[in-house]
Amino acid sequence: MLSFFKKPVFSDYRLLFGLYGLIALIASIKTVFVFGSNNYSIFYYSLQHLIEGNSLYNEYPAQYEDHYHYAPTFAAMFSPIFALPYSVGLFLWHFLFASAWVYAVYRMPLTHRQKVFAYWFALQEMLTALTNSQTNPLIAAIPLFAFICLEARQPFWAALFIVAGFEIKIYSIVAGALFILYPQKIRFLAYTLFWGIVLSLLPLLFTSPAKLLWQYEMWFRQLLIKSDHDKWANTSIHKLIHLFISPDITTAAIVGGGILLFCTVYIQVRKFNEESFRMLMLASILIFQVIFNPVSESATYITAVTGVLCWWFYCPQTPLDRVLLISCFILTVLSPSDFFPAYLRDQFTRPYALKALPCVLIWFRVLYIMHTYTPAAKPIQQPVSTL
Repeated sequence: MLSFFKKPVFSDYRLLFGLYGLIALIASIKTVFVFGSNNYSIFYYSLQHLIEGNSLYNEYPAQYEDHYHYAPTFAAMFSPIFALPYSVGLFLWHFLFASAWVYAVYRMPLTHRQKVFAYWFALQEMLTALTNSQTNPLIAAIPLFAFICLEARQPFWAALFIVAGFEIKIYSIVAGALFILYPQKIRFLAYTLFWGIVLSLLPLLFTSPAKLLWQYEMWFRQLLIKSDHDKWANTSIHKLIHLFISPDITTAAIVGGGILLFCTVYIQVRKFNEESFRMLMLASILIFQVIFNPVSESATYITAVTGVLCWWFYCPQTPLDRVLLISCFILTVLSPSDFFPAYLRDQFTRPYALKALPCVLIWFRVLYIMHTYTPAAKPIQQPVSTL
């Protein structure tokens, strides 16, 4: 069976890109013609509310359930999609984000074989992400694009990606931790300030300054409400700690502890010039922003799985690493799918947040490797260039 999958056709980009296009098509057909999408409805009507001067953060039960949790900039950034008829925009939505992730992986400094492995490994996780019609594949791609730009010594564009990620989902700002590993730090911070101002003011194309300031006030209030989330309704290290250690440990303590551990690798200054160290830092960022997010859910794990792949390509690949990778594929990637026994999913993986467990363990493994061992740089198939 394994020899069958070693045939050249399975490493052909045309097949792989076609498969990702197919799952995007499946997600679009299901949401447009069968199930609909409450998440996309939240996104879609945000532009209308912004133009009309209504609060983006009020409840609109006639249009969608739940609340809008994004920055006002989000509505303006995706206005070309939201300006289309609802069904057309929803149909294109999945293709937009799937292609962003696929292209980001393609541009990474990886060998052809590594990219092929990444596409096959993450295929089911991408389908899980797309069926929710959220922005998670794009959130997974943004740190990759920022990394590519920083490797190419293009802090201007790296800053754009990081600020854009923050405007979509605030925890994407974690990708900004990369800039410490590179030269031109002051220039990067200046560019970040520039793009922060530009993107924050982008909604002025659709609303007045006074209304925009009011929208930002509502956003900050909504973030406080969002952060006060039921500790049992997430798939992250928070739930694992509350289940297996103590339910009294606060979210702030968990996140604070995670940040301290995350930052310990900065003492390895001499390793900043090693490509493998920087790639492991990228892996740490991608996994961290999911497992320490107190409102993470299954669909967000395309980001963490992308981090797992970055770790795998630059870790020692010991028997322990192989066990961790296999456990990630089974518990993280396959557990939400029909390939996984429903009884085990309903009785164990969901109640005990076992989807998060391999990623949590791999994150600690990443930190250990960064402190104790940096593998030799892997051969690069092509030089990193401009996007």
